[in-house]
Amino acid sequence: MPTVTICSSEFVTLGRAEAEALGMPALPLATIKHPLGGLAAEEVQQRAASVLNTVEQLCTTSERQLASV
Repeated sequence: MPTVTICSSEFVTLGRAEAEALGMPALPLATIKHPLGGLAAEEVQQRAASVLNTVEQLCTTSERQLASV
């Protein structure tokens, strides 16, 4: 099942480390601007929309291609 983890820029390094530790080094991460806390709902929606194309692209990329990136 295609999966993409979305994380804020502050947590990309941690996300990569966790994926590696869990045996999923090719887990695709889509990054949004940090922070999210304290934002209005409209701002959160804008950040989500800004990464939508990336999520779609990663969900349709083969596991082999993801592993080679």
